[in-house]
Amino acid sequence: MSPKDTRELLELQALRFFAVNDFERSSLSAIAEALGVTKGAIYHYFDGKDDLFRSSVHRLLDILEEWFAKALPGDVPLKILMENFFRIEEAMAEMGEETGLGDVVGEYLNTLYLLLAAQKKFPELLNRLDRIYNNFRSILVGLMNDAIARGEIRPDTDTEAVAFEITAFYEGALLLGAFSSRKDYAVLGSRVCAAIWDRMAKGDTQ
Repeated sequence: MSPKDTRELLELQALRFFAVNDFERSSLSAIAEALGVTKGAIYHYFDGKDDLFRSSVHRLLDILEEWFAKALPGDVPLKILMENFFRIEEAMAEMGEETGLGDVVGEYLNTLYLLLAAQKKFPELLNRLDRIYNNFRSILVGLMNDAIARGEIRPDTDTEAVAFEITAFYEGALLLGAFSSRKDYAVLGSRVCAAIWDRMAKGDTQ
């Protein structure tokens, strides 16, 4: 196994550890034991616990960016793309399976903890999160503009506003699901999707 592969493996293992264990209260010895390596092995690739945590969260963001780019292909009709995207539980399960991080992204509270804890400790992380959200919305805007060109949706659709609405619903639904036993998004997601589509769609595409 190459040094790069070993480093990435340690990052993924650390993600699973940090997702269910408090970062601040976890000693490097405990982390090394959980990962099945020595502290020396961690120091070989990272400067210490903070560097391992930062690097692991950036690895998570790499994975999420790659998955979302793949989940929004440009050669699928927009209506089908939206319907699939708004099946949130299925989408998150698929993400977990494809990335091998089902125990991390499958429970949004785990993902949320990782991102909030990392952002609090490493404020510069906010810049990357901003870029990710902006890029995601830009992809949505591009897909809707293509759909307008194909005649799938109304030409007067405010694509930037709709992209923000979709992003806000998705993030908000996951956030509410993390702090409530109710999984309203499992039922309401398809209805919200239909409502957005009805506003955008031309009469002959509904």
